[in-house]
Amino acid sequence: MEQRLRIAYLPDEDMGNAYTLRMREILSAFGEVERFDGVKAALVRLVTGRWRRYDLLVANWIDNAMLDPASGRIAPAASLKLFLRTLVMNACARKAAFVRHNNYPHATRRGSERLAMRLVDALERLFDVVITHSGAEAGRRRHYCPHPLYRLTPREGEPGAGAEEGGLTDMDLPPRYFLVFGRMVPHKRIEDLMAAFPHHRNLVVAGAVGDAAYVGRLARMQRPNLFLRAGFLSESRAQQLVAGADGVVISHGEGDVVVSGTFFYALSLGRPVFAVATPFLRWVSPRVGLALLHLADDLDGLCALIRRTPSVPVPLLARAAVQWEFGDDAVRAALAAALDL
Repeated sequence: MEQRLRIAYLPDEDMGNAYTLRMREILSAFGEVERFDGVKAALVRLVTGRWRRYDLLVANWIDNAMLDPASGRIAPAASLKLFLRTLVMNACARKAAFVRHNNYPHATRRGSERLAMRLVDALERLFDVVITHSGAEAGRRRHYCPHPLYRLTPREGEPGAGAEEGGLTDMDLPPRYFLVFGRMVPHKRIEDLMAAFPHHRNLVVAGAVGDAAYVGRLARMQRPNLFLRAGFLSESRAQQLVAGADGVVISHGEGDVVVSGTFFYALSLGRPVFAVATPFLRWVSPRVGLALLHLADDLDGLCALIRRTPSVPVPLLARAAVQWEFGDDAVRAALAAALDL
């Protein structure tokens, strides 16, 4: 019988993140995915002679720890602590992998981006394997692995649907709409999209409040075709919201993001994405096809694209292509190749 691996996965907690749940599910094909005990516990085991290494450690988003949360600047002491913690953490496993989600942390203060990117570049060199979800970033030490698709929840009225989920009637939505979905934070520049959005199309902006003052500014911008719905959404209601959209809009092409989780959320539900082009989106465009991905060079081009593109059903062939490129089998095969499992 093939030996099952002990796999440590960070972050230690789910934080309501569907991505971490999906990756743990997929990694469980190779072994038991465990909560990482932490650096302090590892040092205690080393001193007391109870040292036991994981077979594999997979780390996500640890680079966020290099920032001062209040200012977004690089914090020298926190950065040094991060590098030292990473060295100890990697010693806890026979093989350590870093999933690089961003070129630099989202909250990096403007003007600190270049230094932040250099620090993350240095951080990734401490790992045995670096994984990227963008084929445009693969090469050298970085191994491409498809971003997993999100697991679909039962719709209202289907077996397994919770009675508390209900529909979306209480959200008072228009019958046809485009959607900006996700945490409302300034780096997404949602206000620019709202100001430029075509008047004859409806735009729904929905998601958790990441910055209350920013959401307040968005609320003051409302027009008859703009619908701001700020607050928590259950997974089932979020998926109903995305599934009902004529298209999901990604208007921020900032340099921090490698790939957008919103893009994969829309693909999981078979909804078209309208986006400002990034290296990843240009790379993935021929793989998913024009039925699911519409790209523009800038915000004005994006709004013009939304203005003139008719809403048509997504062909079954396009949905099949998504499963081929990003389904669980594709993710498992890429992980096995990258991690030599």
